[in-house]
Amino acid sequence: MTKFFTSSLANLSRLMLGIALACAPAFAAAPTPPSPDTLPMFGQPKIARSDSQKQADEVFIRDNVVRYKTRQAASIALANQGWTAVRAKQLDAAMLRFNYAWLLNGKNYSAFWGFGAVLTERGRLAEAIEQLETARELIDDPSQRPALLADLGNVHSEYATRLGNDKQLERAHHFVVANSRFTESLENDPKFASGWREWAMSLYDQERYSEAWVKAKRARELKAEPFAPEFLKKLSAKMPEPK
Repeated sequence: MTKFFTSSLANLSRLMLGIALACAPAFAAAPTPPSPDTLPMFGQPKIARSDSQKQADEVFIRDNVVRYKTRQAASIALANQGWTAVRAKQLDAAMLRFNYAWLLNGKNYSAFWGFGAVLTERGRLAEAIEQLETARELIDDPSQRPALLADLGNVHSEYATRLGNDKQLERAHHFVVANSRFTESLENDPKFASGWREWAMSLYDQERYSEAWVKAKRARELKAEPFAPEFLKKLSAKMPEPK
């Protein structure tokens, strides 16, 4: 009887140990570092390219110069593919295409604009601002400048709204920069409807409601994309639309 009891106790102990181990929280695995393909400029300069990657880059450049005739033309084509992927919400694919566009032409503003767009979609706004400001310095197409500047204003504004109450000075700074970028956008093209629309929403976040209505009115006059009913409802609650 003692032998049976001892054996049963041992079995019970093993069973309880097994249950305890099964229920115990697993040790957290170390986070997997992101692939360089999903980072602007392949993560450079922080992440150095290996010799094999450099060789693959050279082959890629050579093949695409043959295909598109020049590095600049190839870079434009790859950036366009990146924007197609952004619209399809294929962010990793988009970043890879923008990286290739940058590899072909390190001063292609569209590649940096694309980096900023992907980072914005990922919620990494401070990094997005850095890339978009670089695009602003490089842009050489006057027809695209108003849209880029409006995007910059929007991201600065969104970043400001996410800052806590303990960062009021930084918040105010980003709103100031946002207003500057929107102003510059609309100085380049006073009829750029999206710029007026985005600025109106930014001014609401700044609690500048009368100015928001002025911009909203202009956006509607220019047939901008309609405001969400929720936005107009919120703005009206803060201040009735001026007649």
